[in-house]
Amino acid sequence: MKYFKFILLISIVLSISYGDKIAVTTKVKGDVELMKIGSKNYLDLNPGTILSDGDKIRTGKSGFAAIIFIDDKSTLKIKENSEVVITGQRTAASISKKINMDSGTIRATITKQNSDFVIQTPTSVASVKGTDFWMITDPITGDQIIGIEGIIGLVNIETGQAVDVTEGMTGSSTPNGQTSIEETDPNSIPDDPSDDQEGPSLIRIYLEGPNGEQKVLIIEYQ
Repeated sequence: MKYFKFILLISIVLSISYGDKIAVTTKVKGDVELMKIGSKNYLDLNPGTILSDGDKIRTGKSGFAAIIFIDDKSTLKIKENSEVVITGQRTAASISKKINMDSGTIRATITKQNSDFVIQTPTSVASVKGTDFWMITDPITGDQIIGIEGIIGLVNIETGQAVDVTEGMTGSSTPNGQTSIEETDPNSIPDDPSDDQEGPSLIRIYLEGPNGEQKVLIIEYQ
């Protein structure tokens, strides 16, 4: 029996500087809005949008968005009723990433990092090097991290209490300063709306460096 690999190719024919450009939107469903850094207004977010350091994404009741970082193909999936700010500082070969998350649910699939990848909420800070996990945050009840693969360091901002969350475990951090860890209830794992995609996709991005040099970045993602 023969198997065929179907690939969707999206070409983003843009001339953008490396600068503060850190990620690109790969999928948008439902109500999803973007507030560009320096703006006070939200606009509809579309697939193929280039994201800069400090951009804010907000999803509505039925919203979903997926983004991919252009340096290492780490991905962030943002579910409904979420607000996140995407920040990143570029070094010579990578981007030091930080996600400020006020509320909602995200899935982060992080390639092995040579730089920082941090998610900060009003309650906690999560630090990762290379892993796959869900993070659910609520300003009233606190945070949950559901480990899918790898290790996530979860630190409570109020007390400094810390736990390491591994595969099959769920770590919690509350606004009153408590942390805990327990075996994950399979029913508590959020649905991933992108799981129904039939095959991998490609994005081709045309970049322009500070001295006018051209670079073609081809990213394959699920």
